[in-house]
Amino acid sequence: MPNQPKGIELRVLPEKGKAKGWGRRWKLRLTILVIVQVVMILHILIWWLGLPYGWETLSAVEPSESIQTVSDGIINAGAIFFAVALLSTAILGRWFCGWGCHLVLLQDWCLRLLSKVGVRPRAFRSRLLMLAPFLLAIYMFIWPIFYRLVVAPYTRPELTWNGFRVELLTRDLWATMPGVGVAVVFLFLCGFVTVYFLGAKGFCTYACPYGGFFMPLDKLALRRVHVDDNCQGCAYCTAVCTSNVRVHEQIVAYRKVIDAGCMRTSDCIEACPNDALSMQWGLPVLGAATHGDLDRPKKRWDLTWTGEITLAVIMFLSFLAWRGAYGLVPLLLSLGAASTVTWLCWKAWRIIVDANGSFHRWVLKKGGVLQGGGIVFLIAAAIGVLATVQAGATQLMAVQGNRMALGIRKRIEVPMQPGYSSLTSEERDRAEHAIRWYQWSGGMGSGGFAMATNPNTLLSMARIYAQLGQLAEASRLLEMVQTMSKPNEVVAIEQMMLQVSLSPPEQAPAIVEAVVQSEPQWARLRYAAVQLALRRGDLQAAGRIADGSAALQYQTLAMLQQGRVADAAPLLEQYVKEQPDDAMAWIMLAEVRLSQGDASGADAAAGAAVAARASLGVGAVEDFDTALQNYRAVRDRQDFP
Repeated sequence: MPNQPKGIELRVLPEKGKAKGWGRRWKLRLTILVIVQVVMILHILIWWLGLPYGWETLSAVEPSESIQTVSDGIINAGAIFFAVALLSTAILGRWFCGWGCHLVLLQDWCLRLLSKVGVRPRAFRSRLLMLAPFLLAIYMFIWPIFYRLVVAPYTRPELTWNGFRVELLTRDLWATMPGVGVAVVFLFLCGFVTVYFLGAKGFCTYACPYGGFFMPLDKLALRRVHVDDNCQGCAYCTAVCTSNVRVHEQIVAYRKVIDAGCMRTSDCIEACPNDALSMQWGLPVLGAATHGDLDRPKKRWDLTWTGEITLAVIMFLSFLAWRGAYGLVPLLLSLGAASTVTWLCWKAWRIIVDANGSFHRWVLKKGGVLQGGGIVFLIAAAIGVLATVQAGATQLMAVQGNRMALGIRKRIEVPMQPGYSSLTSEERDRAEHAIRWYQWSGGMGSGGFAMATNPNTLLSMARIYAQLGQLAEASRLLEMVQTMSKPNEVVAIEQMMLQVSLSPPEQAPAIVEAVVQSEPQWARLRYAAVQLALRRGDLQAAGRIADGSAALQYQTLAMLQQGRVADAAPLLEQYVKEQPDDAMAWIMLAEVRLSQGDASGADAAAGAAVAARASLGVGAVEDFDTALQNYRAVRDRQDFP
């Protein structure tokens, strides 16, 4: 009958031969991980120092930046880094997790601190919940591709694919990152809390989407931990493993470690008192057979299948509750919070149904009697669950508000008339109901039920108030949005439109130019401001606001409008040098040269205009042909020597 690896006898060695964790290899790995953190800090510091000067810096070297690649075709530094990490994992295994991830450093550091006070977190083992990272990875990196290629052609035909483009530099390194406060909460929850409750590498096991791809690729890896005949079955390797791998079972059954959770930290190699372990090259372990006649090691799980399914539902609902809650909680933090709340629910249930229960050094229940620690734990679990329910309930209220505001909540893209609304009576009724739902989803200080107000909800309310003609209230809410969240170009444009709408016409130019000067790097804001100036027919203001070639264009038009042909000519010459494909500008230059008596120069400009005609759109071609006919008619009437 085949032997079971789990039944092997573990030899007890003398204390003097006992290897300790956190040894030389840990110090080497710690040094490398700290260097990684220093490089990250220097990257951020260089970007921050360059902000006043508009410097560009390398885009965030973060795997999540790959979302821009699969969604919009933008190949950035993060996408290249993630591709290299994936490829190297398929060859070397999950080395990046153990030697290059800042969150692994944080988790191992927290584990080290806990070990110093005698706390060794026990790994929570669930079959279904371990699938969460892979499912999240599919959602983040595969779903956008599927949506664009399969779903969008039927639901959003205007969403076209423009191919890939490389954008390795950026002026806004922190554009896709959370605020400092959220980052601190994220590091505390996903570093300390998940380790304390879920065990070493708790975040990696239940919440890291990158690990969701690394784990299956690890099966292809050619380099992993192997064992030789010196092994005496002491299990020190398992004792020091911070990746929750039962190393002693793996090496008996397979003569190597095939568990995809192995992060190649080499702690087990150093801990072995007989030097039986080493990192070696070999074949992929897809469908790896056991050594001799041994059965595969039987995995130990903390849950029955009923429990697995129940906790999977709880985790999914908790994830939805925290996803984007209060406009603050990012994707990875929401899954980290969901996994923690799910564990709290499980542990609280075990305390209720079991006669005895403990957690680390705390006795929670003994002989069917709830102890003081158990009461404290149940209260803490109840607080976590209630906070999750509250977040989920307020999210549902906001969803109901969005449903009521469908077709009404429009961006404020042009100046509006105070007190005027184009909404029908039915739309006004829906708008008022939407505002009521949004108010209920807001913070308790403003009459809502949430712990904090979501700035996205305030933005929706501002847009609805604008449609109702209540521009002052809309402007007040947009000011709150700008105060509560990071600077946002779209919000700045909408606030500029409201300020212009609420101010006397003569103050509009100063307002617009002040807004543009406050954020000179925002191209869309500048474009919107130029359009406002053109709407007023103020070409001079448009020239002051615009930059680059556009500034030359509007300054030239303003001078021609004023009859200052001599002043406009050199600016127009400079413009066509910078924009040689602007056929209309060449025609304008031909007319200017003709008016100055330069017939040959005018003909040369007209020839350049004809050459650039192919770059025009259908409507612009008709205007161009009319302008060219007018030029030729004037040219034929002129009598030049």
